[in-house]
Amino acid sequence: MASILVSVIGTIAATYIFLYLLLHITQDRKEPPAIVTRIPFLNTYGIPIYTLRLPFSRIYIANDTELLPPIQAQWRTISFSVFTANTGEQLGMTKTSRETMERGLMDPDSFSISWPKYMQPAMAPGEDLDRMNKISIEAIADANQDLAAKGVGRVGLWQWTHDIIIRSTSKAVWGPQNPFEDEKVEEAWKIFEPGFLTLNIFPFASLLFPQILRARERIATAMVQYMRHDGPKSGSGLIRRLVEHHSRFGLPLEDIARSQIGIGFAVMSNTAPCALWLLYHIFSDERVLEDVRREVAKLVEMRTTTEEEEGEGRETATNVVDLSALQSSCPVLLSTFQETLRVRTLSPGVRMLLEDAVVDDTYFLKKGNLLMMPAMVQHTSVPVWGPDANQFNHLRFKDNPRLGRTAFRGFGGGHVLCPGRFFARTEIMALAALLVLRFDVVPAGRKWVEPTWKNTPTQSGFLIPDHDIDVEFRPRGPANLKWEVVFPSSQSASKVTLEDIDGTPE
Repeated sequence: MASILVSVIGTIAATYIFLYLLLHITQDRKEPPAIVTRIPFLNTYGIPIYTLRLPFSRIYIANDTELLPPIQAQWRTISFSVFTANTGEQLGMTKTSRETMERGLMDPDSFSISWPKYMQPAMAPGEDLDRMNKISIEAIADANQDLAAKGVGRVGLWQWTHDIIIRSTSKAVWGPQNPFEDEKVEEAWKIFEPGFLTLNIFPFASLLFPQILRARERIATAMVQYMRHDGPKSGSGLIRRLVEHHSRFGLPLEDIARSQIGIGFAVMSNTAPCALWLLYHIFSDERVLEDVRREVAKLVEMRTTTEEEEGEGRETATNVVDLSALQSSCPVLLSTFQETLRVRTLSPGVRMLLEDAVVDDTYFLKKGNLLMMPAMVQHTSVPVWGPDANQFNHLRFKDNPRLGRTAFRGFGGGHVLCPGRFFARTEIMALAALLVLRFDVVPAGRKWVEPTWKNTPTQSGFLIPDHDIDVEFRPRGPANLKWEVVFPSSQSASKVTLEDIDGTPE
């Protein structure tokens, strides 16, 4: 027995020594310095870029803001498209379509490189975006009206926000035949959304997690029916352009339908948690609420009309909310939104090295490895944001929209700067403005308690709360007061990021 124990310990020791030597022997002197990997992803070394070594691979972690532009400039070699191209299997697409998606990942005319740029016009300021804004805000306004009609109501703030974003966004994206109008499809999304990456990480995931697979197939079936009934014809410009692009590369109808599940992640998965945290920061802080409410109240005009009823004139009062001025006349709300992005964004900024690369004429990065640009590191940089970098300051961006330069990663940056940023910003700010005007939101426990987020799904770009926040919606003003909304035009939309201000990124 003792000899067996000695043999096992010896084998473990020999393996450890071998791997230790392997890590150091294979480290190129031109690579970013390797650090101790006992506590991965925690940069306590103050190094601009470093290497986390694993036995047969490495991960490069870029922390210095000045390194981001030269990294982004090499978007063909330091690729994000490789990850979107590999989603076909998790979405249940055919082998032929997956091969099309994974082909030519450094070719600008290939499927995976060309599709974001092809669909970008539908999400840029213009008629398509205006139509999406109008539909989503109408859905939000209707939800507010339903809440007000019920009087004081108790809800889970996260669940309510998540539900309204799914409904308003999906209606704006997929149009009258929106598959998410079916409650079973919406419930399936709530299962598949957090479990998506599980299908990629675990072997035999379809056998181990059948509920996730069933949820995906329910959504896929609904999307196929949407395609077969010409749903895209009455859908948004985004969906029409997606169908045009995928058809041009020969994808069959069923796979085009499944690809739209991926669009669901793009337009809903980050919007919902961002909206939640914005509402939390506004309503949990009396000063923030007072500043925002004072500002958005200026968007409201009361109009009185007289209607004849049984020979007598009857006056009706209507509050008209002009959201067309939301972004140009509400710098405090816009700043609060940007600060929410800064504090709550979780994006790891992951890329794959398709070829060897040199960054800033200094750092050599080897092909086949990962590079990460963690937003949380950029967003908590004291040299960039000041000594209160770890605190929420709703006025941080009010007088300086260019604050943070490239360190502000709320919508990514470079070649993969989020094309849906204008839509998301308008939808989230409109939701916040209408709630602030029409309701007091009070914690059910009489005290706001910030939820933890330890179980945030790996693929999430935002912190996801571990538990809901029970609140009461208490309507403000007379119960019989009517409300109308004037919708914003994207043509006058303010800039979202520094790259919007300085020009389109390469």
